[in-house]
Amino acid sequence: METQESVVPALYPNGPTGSANGTALFSHDPEQAFTEAQRIVNVVAKRCTGPGYLVQIGSKTYPTVSWWTVVGASLGLFARVVYARRLDREDEIAYESRVEIHKDGNVIASGEAMCSSKEERWAHADEYAIKSMSSTRSAGKCFRLALSFIAILAGLDATPAEEVPVAKNTTSPDSATAPQIASITRLARDQRLTDDERMRIQGLLLDGMSKAKASEVMEYFYGKSIKQGSEWIRVEEGVLSSR
Repeated sequence: METQESVVPALYPNGPTGSANGTALFSHDPEQAFTEAQRIVNVVAKRCTGPGYLVQIGSKTYPTVSWWTVVGASLGLFARVVYARRLDREDEIAYESRVEIHKDGNVIASGEAMCSSKEERWAHADEYAIKSMSSTRSAGKCFRLALSFIAILAGLDATPAEEVPVAKNTTSPDSATAPQIASITRLARDQRLTDDERMRIQGLLLDGMSKAKASEVMEYFYGKSIKQGSEWIRVEEGVLSSR
């Protein structure tokens, strides 16, 4: 994955009669500006807590592009794709996109990003998905450039989750197998999970996991079975059995 920061106009503070370029987001007074930003953080903390908004990767929590767009919309900021074009590369599907963040007709921030089939996570993805992710990453980059302080105030890492690279551990013999990953991917869609559990599972999938960790996750949720002769016998119930 490659990203590029483009021209990012300054966010001029809002004076008593408004800013000259129409891009004002907060008050001219520092104390008032901080209070206004904190109010947004408080609202987002209540309403944007599910796995569609946050992803746990390792010890850090990352906002998704959906989180950023909600924050942006609360400030009248909206993303517009300038272009999404395929790059001419041999034996590779790669798209580069440019997105701009607009407020009242003014460009607040802009950024470029790409997505490629050479990335581990996208090696077997359809072309449309790779193209779409390049634009998603560009949008996340724009909002981060303009509003990273909002994420910091919320106790998050400002990097959009879509930009966090997958841990490259597929060459390790201890890496989770394809059937294990498929099972845990299905588990992440189980309606019985809490939002926090789903967020953590999605983080594990992004961060990479070992065979042992995958087994631990499956046993915790589905229970533990042992093989006796030709049959599998359930010896421990998982937490989902009581939900």
